[in-house]
Amino acid sequence: MAGRPWIRSELFEALRLYGVTPFGKIHSRNPDIIGLAMAIKRTPSAVALKMVNFASLDPTIEQVGMSNASKLDREVWNEFFEKLVDEKIVEEKVGFNESEAPQFDYAELPGLNVSVLTSRRINQEYFRRLVLASYDARCAATGVDAPELLVAGHIIPWSDNESLRTNPSNGICLNNLFDKAFDRGLVAIGENLEILYSQRLPAETVRIMKSIAFDKIRLPSRFRPDTQFFEYHRTTYFV
Repeated sequence: MAGRPWIRSELFEALRLYGVTPFGKIHSRNPDIIGLAMAIKRTPSAVALKMVNFASLDPTIEQVGMSNASKLDREVWNEFFEKLVDEKIVEEKVGFNESEAPQFDYAELPGLNVSVLTSRRINQEYFRRLVLASYDARCAATGVDAPELLVAGHIIPWSDNESLRTNPSNGICLNNLFDKAFDRGLVAIGENLEILYSQRLPAETVRIMKSIAFDKIRLPSRFRPDTQFFEYHRTTYFV
């Protein structure tokens, strides 16, 4: 089993799980990793190692995984995120040759419920899980870590650029208050990642918000936002 080559469909599912698993939880004892390993008949250690390897292909992070990612790993990485942007990742499931597909039910894997949700809604839910995992489920502005209070928002709004709708680098994890303020251009992110407050906000509101917020946002561990995304939001919506 250790020497069996990885196939596309297995890599696709390992990458799907990698995206929604915080770095600190990528290990062989993680129940989700154990579940996927059982489904594709590999060891949890092999699945965890493959997920760590995928980190070396992410151009947005400083911390990288092992450098022995294969050509097929790279192909699957590119195809996975192309499909995510095109909102086809779930609708098409794996989308590879049936002869390659392992014998397990994709609907049982983490984050999938094809019979209940439409493809687009699943992709948006997956986008939320991607963003929250990359921010370790903490608000970038305040550190709030209650999932019920966190929103995976878009830096460049949904309606402004369709190609960025499910791009995790266009996501930012904020609590409900700061997400609403960001969405309405009442706060923005400066060139040095400092949190900016609009003059439209009452002085007391700014004082309260500053009292619970960092001076600068906390960047995610992966899928880091492009600074041009923040610039677009700041110059287009912030006053």
